[in-house]
Amino acid sequence: MCFAGDEKMKDTRDPSGSRDVEGSSKAAGRGYEMKPGARIACKVALATVVLALLVTSTAFAAQAFQPRIPPCIRCPFTWIGYRGRCYHFSEAEGNWTSSRDNCSALGASLAVFEDPEDTSFMMRYKGMSEHWVGLSRKDEEQPWQWADNSRLPPPSGIRGGGNCAYLNDNGLSSSRCSTERSWVCTKSLVPGPRERTRASRNLCVDS
Repeated sequence: MCFAGDEKMKDTRDPSGSRDVEGSSKAAGRGYEMKPGARIACKVALATVVLALLVTSTAFAAQAFQPRIPPCIRCPFTWIGYRGRCYHFSEAEGNWTSSRDNCSALGASLAVFEDPEDTSFMMRYKGMSEHWVGLSRKDEEQPWQWADNSRLPPPSGIRGGGNCAYLNDNGLSSSRCSTERSWVCTKSLVPGPRERTRASRNLCVDS
């Protein structure tokens, strides 16, 4: 057996003629010692494996805690996206009933909105024209109802004594339903490509 310079193991015996077991064991242990170059290579390989495991675990942890990007959404061409809805401001005019029917044909409803922010948004985009919105009632003694039968509470402070509501420069008013005006349609936004526009942070360009 060879070890450390290929010197042969000496057969050491005590005076009684028996083999020196302890010395032999130590020599054998020295014979199996790894050479310095091999030890360095082994340490480098082990460090490389540990580093690779750390990098992999860090990458998985970062991916697990990365917030999900909400799906991009888009509106049909010429529509404007705002707060989860698409808005269409017509250029044509019609009475309240025909305006409602035109919105229905587009898969939408006469404008349904929740709060003053929505009203302010529509006032910014309606231009100079008055626009029908999705509120009507049977008479002055009856409550306002949404055109899509939504259970949202109707806005307060609708001026006028008419049975159909419209939007003008002062806010919401009402008049006879037979009057011809432009109209506003609304519908929910739909998923689309991740291309942004300035109209809305959550709005995508129609492809």
